[in-house]
Amino acid sequence: MLTSDLLSVRLYKNEIRPRYIDASHPESLALAQRLIEIFAAHEGRARHELDQELKDFLGTGTDFLLHRALAKLLHDRSTFDPESPADPEELRRAAFEAAAAAWRRPHDSEDPRPFRFDRDETLAAAAAGLEIEPRDLERGLYADLKDEQVLTTFKRCRPQWLLRRYNTALAQAVLLRAEELTVRLEGQAALACRELFRKIKFFQLLHRVTRLDEGYEIVLDGPASLFKAGTRYGVQMASFLPTLLHFEGWTLEARLRWGKRRLRRDFYLTPEAGLRPHTRLLAQWQPEELRWFPEQFAKLESAWEASADAELVELGGQGVLVPDFVFRHPSGTRVYMEVFGFWRKGAIDSRLKLLRRHGPRNLILALSKGLAADQEGLDEIPGEVYVFRSSPIARQVLKLLEGYL
Repeated sequence: MLTSDLLSVRLYKNEIRPRYIDASHPESLALAQRLIEIFAAHEGRARHELDQELKDFLGTGTDFLLHRALAKLLHDRSTFDPESPADPEELRRAAFEAAAAAWRRPHDSEDPRPFRFDRDETLAAAAAGLEIEPRDLERGLYADLKDEQVLTTFKRCRPQWLLRRYNTALAQAVLLRAEELTVRLEGQAALACRELFRKIKFFQLLHRVTRLDEGYEIVLDGPASLFKAGTRYGVQMASFLPTLLHFEGWTLEARLRWGKRRLRRDFYLTPEAGLRPHTRLLAQWQPEELRWFPEQFAKLESAWEASADAELVELGGQGVLVPDFVFRHPSGTRVYMEVFGFWRKGAIDSRLKLLRRHGPRNLILALSKGLAADQEGLDEIPGEVYVFRSSPIARQVLKLLEGYL
């Protein structure tokens, strides 16, 4: 992800336009190749060594903005860990205790000779007490400091991949300033639409879906519209964009709050921009806290069967319901459960009105307290809504299901 100081955009009238680069330009490819080589050459070495070489290579000023942005993306593909034979705090404690003991020895005796501190001898004494080599102790003394961490893993990539990743990262960074984002899908098969809707739910985004003549309109609340959980939500919003790039026949329009003065700006994106997804479209349709639920529910050994293979339910042309779970009973009773990601009470009220008019009769609407975007009206959630703390409790859901028989 790119930080605000690495953004390269221009303002055209009221529109923010990222300065995308040509991912096949020879000079850019050579730059990307050199940066990848620098990171690869520093595997197993301290972070400060890498940072110093990057500082010498990257330079300063706007002319080197692309250099620093590419380096940031490579940093995101790197793992830095302390490399120490023991806890660095324990190593420091042993070294300081050995130094204190060395200082006390001549002062506790009648030896007239002046005190001379021998660093190597002191480190050797500390290392012997820990049963390690002195050089290992010295290397690990400050291994927990950021600059001393070691580059343990670097995920190599091709230069052109890195340049394409940069273009997508520019668009993602712009969306972090979004108040509202509207995506229109046209000419898509129902299965493809369902996959995209479920991916939106995977990222737990506040959304509203409306049926169009030949597709759907999806309105997402942006990070700039939230007072709580804005950073986490912003990362989720930006992470959603590469998923959209896997599809066809879409347009994106975002309303932004830009700069320190939070001025109103617009941002547009279509497949014609040529952005490429850098992630695979894996069939991972549920957040971590929901993925374990069917297994936990099955342990109750009730007559109900829980399935995550839910269908798309049209809501009278006014919206779409994409249930997270469908519960089936041998009597033929079927109950849907929709789990909201980030939510606000106003959005829940609107959702309930739509569901009462056009939704299925048997429906559980589930909300996480931890994902409330605001606390206003939290105690006024109606009884027909199931509110949980961090993840749905299987036994509580079963109790709700029994009420539908």
